[in-house]
Amino acid sequence: HLRNMAFYNFGIRLLHRVHDARNDRRPFMTVEKAVHKLSGELADFYGVDAGHLRVGDRADIVVIDPEGLNEDVLAYREETMPEFGGLSRMVNRNDRAVTATLVAGRVVFSGGTFAPWFGVSERAGSFLRAGTPTAPRRRERV
Repeated sequence: HLRNMAFYNFGIRLLHRVHDARNDRRPFMTVEKAVHKLSGELADFYGVDAGHLRVGDRADIVVIDPEGLNEDVLAYREETMPEFGGLSRMVNRNDRAVTATLVAGRVVFSGGTFAPWFGVSERAGSFLRAGTPTAPRRRERV
């Protein structure tokens, strides 16, 4: 399973389809509805405390540039995993579409690179148990 971690990039592909349909004047869903389907609707369905932006909550956010929602999101890519002897694995990634990712309000990915501390000196995120409120992770800013 290490080799094929991302066969289908559902979230970005849905946003790509919505964006293209809107540009072609054949919309089937609003961008706002698509974002809700990928965040709040899924979180509510699974009963996890996530998917909504609310004051005082953890801020897990993905920043999307609509101009990056082009044919590049459909491309096949591979990256090597140094920790597994250079094993090549399939990834679905488009840095023009996903310009930044924040976990608990902290930037972990931006401009095509991960924060230097990410996965090295600090962890990001936490397990979300269904039906259990998850307290915001407060971090001191440096």
